[in-house]
Amino acid sequence: MKQKIRSILRKLGFDIIRFNPKPRLNSAVDQTGRDPLNDMAGFLKSDAPVIFDVGANVGQSIRKFRTRFPDSKIHSYEPSPATFATLGQHTQGFENLRLWNHAIGSASGHLSFLENEHSDMSSFLPLSNFGWGSVVKESLVEVKTIDQFCAEQNIDRIDILKSDIQGYDFEVFKGAEQHMRAGKVGLIYFEIIFSDMYKNLPLFGEVCDFLLSKDFLLVSFYECFYQHRLASWTDALFVHKSSLQAHQLRGRATGA
Repeated sequence: MKQKIRSILRKLGFDIIRFNPKPRLNSAVDQTGRDPLNDMAGFLKSDAPVIFDVGANVGQSIRKFRTRFPDSKIHSYEPSPATFATLGQHTQGFENLRLWNHAIGSASGHLSFLENEHSDMSSFLPLSNFGWGSVVKESLVEVKTIDQFCAEQNIDRIDILKSDIQGYDFEVFKGAEQHMRAGKVGLIYFEIIFSDMYKNLPLFGEVCDFLLSKDFLLVSFYECFYQHRLASWTDALFVHKSSLQAHQLRGRATGA
C-alpha cells in the first residue's frame, strides 16, 4: 500500500521522506542546506561573530542575525539616505550594532546610486528586462572598500560577510581581496542573480571562480526564485578553507 501511494505521489511530482523532528547530534551534515544561519553557526569559531551586513535595507538581516547570534557584533551598510533613516528607526536599542550610511564596493570614491520606488530593488546597476519598479531618484553616495574600512576601524577579521546589493556583490568581494587572501573572512553569504534583472550583471561563474581562487568553497545554495519559468535568483554560502578545517577539527574532537 505504501509503495502504491508513493508511486501515485511521484507521478504528481511529490515524494515521501521520513520525518525526524529530533535529528541526532552528529547528523549536522544531513541538515546542511536547509537553513543558512544554522549552516553558518556550524563553521563559526566565536560565540560573538563579527558580521558585515552589506546592503542592510531596513534591517531585515540584522534581526535574523541578532536572533541567531545574540552576541554578534554587526556593521550594517546602507547607502540610500532615505532608507538609512528608516533603518535607524527599525534598529533603535540594538546593542553592538553600527550603522554606516555609505556603500561598499571595489574602489573608494563616489558613485550614483539608483533608488527604486521599491527600496530592495535599488542598485548601482540600471534595471533590465526582468527588473521591476522604477528609479525615482539618483543619489551620489560615498563608497569604501572592505579593506579600507577594516583598516580605518581596526577590524582584523570578518566572521560573516553578507552581501545583498542587487547585482553589485562582485564589486564588494573585489574590495575585500586583501582580507580574503589573508584568510580573514570566514563565511560569505550573498544573493546570486541569474536572470536579466539588471544591466551589466557579472556571470555567476566569474564570481564563483574569483571566490574559489581565494580558497573559498561552496557550502550550499538555498531557496531558488523563478521568473517566467526560469531560475532568477537564489542565495549561496561559501566558507573559507581555514574555517572549514577548524570545523573539521572540532568535529573530530567531539566525535561528530
